[in-house]
Amino acid sequence: METILVKGPILLKVRGECEILGVKFKNTFILYNNNKYLPIEKDKDTIITAKKGSKNVDPKKKTTIDQNQIGTRIWNDIINSIEKTKKKKIIIIGPSDTGKSTLTLFIANKLIRKGLEPIIIDSDIGQGELSPPVCIGTARLSKQTIDLANCHPTYINFIGNIQPIGYEQRITNCIIRAQDKLYTKDNIILINTDGYISNGEKNYKIELIEKIKPDCIICMKENGQIIDLFEIIKDRFSKNSNIQILEGQSPHKEIQKSLSDRREKRLLKYSTLYKTFTKNVFISKKKLTAIYYKDKFFLLKKTSYLDNINKIETNGTIIEDLLNDSFFIRNRFVGLSLKEDYEKITGFGIIKNFNNGFFLIQSSTYKFDNIFISDIKLYFDRNTLPTS
Repeated sequence: METILVKGPILLKVRGECEILGVKFKNTFILYNNNKYLPIEKDKDTIITAKKGSKNVDPKKKTTIDQNQIGTRIWNDIINSIEKTKKKKIIIIGPSDTGKSTLTLFIANKLIRKGLEPIIIDSDIGQGELSPPVCIGTARLSKQTIDLANCHPTYINFIGNIQPIGYEQRITNCIIRAQDKLYTKDNIILINTDGYISNGEKNYKIELIEKIKPDCIICMKENGQIIDLFEIIKDRFSKNSNIQILEGQSPHKEIQKSLSDRREKRLLKYSTLYKTFTKNVFISKKKLTAIYYKDKFFLLKKTSYLDNINKIETNGTIIEDLLNDSFFIRNRFVGLSLKEDYEKITGFGIIKNFNNGFFLIQSSTYKFDNIFISDIKLYFDRNTLPTS
């Protein structure tokens, strides 16, 4: 077997057999719309041709990179260990662009091949595949896929920023909530986390591990360097016989995403979502139950279903000041939910204006009782990508 690398978006034609992220293909066409590198493990006799847009490209293996540093073979030991020990709740931790999301999907595809339906919680709020940036997406997978972005999320929670700092407690609570919604003892759950590894013992992932009680922690190494958070995790949890701690090798640095790749991916996500914003909703603030901003819910009317949540702010003067600041409010990206499940995001939109107690929101839905306001402002030109 040899590994070749292609970078999406790309159209592939396979003549022969190959495997991509645990999914087997034979004599077929493959359309991959993500902008990530895709490792293709193929037989020597298999011929793969590729096209980017209208241009033919030659997907040859990277001769400058050791074959042991690319492809899913670098994670064979992890897969074998998970299958042997029958782990049920797995969390993957590591710096940005160390292959966390790729490994998560690879493990999921291997489990699906065995007839299982793994649950993925994608809590990388800046580069997640299952939901727009600033959100956490959760999905139960029944079919193999090489692009998680094509899967429909079962549950979406709103955080509000693409960086976890200042939102650590909410991220933890939302992961726990998503887990409680879908996880049973018969499921296998995979939790992919963001790339924030600083702050030592105060890193929120320590508390997250303590609360979700995983039976497997995978720490993604970055070019073999020592990461303080991993040492703390080992010291804190290695004595727990119920928790297995594994080390995962990151792909070669040459194929990791650049900052421009990361920004392009976010903008493409927003651009795709914007196409669903076909409704102009004019709604009174009085009809809303709550507005969320920066990890707080501001209650606008009395209700029982929000009584027990964390960080309720009943003093409306703070949110009133924000809403009446036209520079602040216009073009804010928002999530929308119903009172039946206030935390489950059922639609998205952009606030175009707030005046005399009324919102004008360009959105994907007419029905909502709660507005989740993000730290992101989006400006769209229908002929170009958005800016933020």
